Amino acid sequence: MDPRFSHIDTWVFDLDNTLYDADAYIFVEMGKRMNGFVARTLDIPLDHADTVRRDFYRKYGTTLRGLMTEHGVHPDDFLNDVHDLDITRVPPCAVTRDHIAALPGRRVVFTNAPRGFARDMTAQLGIDHLFDGIFGIEDGNYWPKPHEETYHAFLKEHDVDPARACMFEDTAKNLRPARTLGMTTVWLHGEQEPGEDVPHIQHKAERLPDWLKIHVRPATK
Repeated sequence: MDPRFSHIDTWVFDLDNTLYDADAYIFVEMGKRMNGFVARTLDIPLDHADTVRRDFYRKYGTTLRGLMTEHGVHPDDFLNDVHDLDITRVPPCAVTRDHIAALPGRRVVFTNAPRGFARDMTAQLGIDHLFDGIFGIEDGNYWPKPHEETYHAFLKEHDVDPARACMFEDTAKNLRPARTLGMTTVWLHGEQEPGEDVPHIQHKAERLPDWLKIHVRPATK
């Protein structure tokens, strides 16, 4: 294990575009379902629904929080609809599986997705048994990352000492509260240009398997 991470006893992972590639299929299909839900709920055309959805994301962090705040939508109605997806199309990654298994300490999923979807997806990826817990959007009273109170709720729910925790995220702004609280941060920037260094991002990698292959010796079979 890389000595720079020797103090870590809790490894915190985002789900989408962290534990698997959501851009290849899931986000495309989820976007279509979100647009359909917004169009039906607000009785607007699909192309307008797409604009509304993106505006909600920018303003509130998730489409769901925008619909709840501005239109009183029940969260379960939205979450059940947009996450009704064929996740069997998402392939497991042996590198992720074998290297996460070698991480010393606890491993927890911290996601803006609902807990049930995270359970199903980690099972599809063959890594559900490697995690000690899941904190989903409902556990933060439907306030998404980077809402600060959601991080406090996560730390309390899973009894995490932020000074001994490392968080992996594909969304850079979601690492700001984590770093403020004292967590070690790893930004998985994908095909984005990493840009200049900023204080709340301590480590970078294109994708999680890249970081794992460099810093962790895989578990022996």
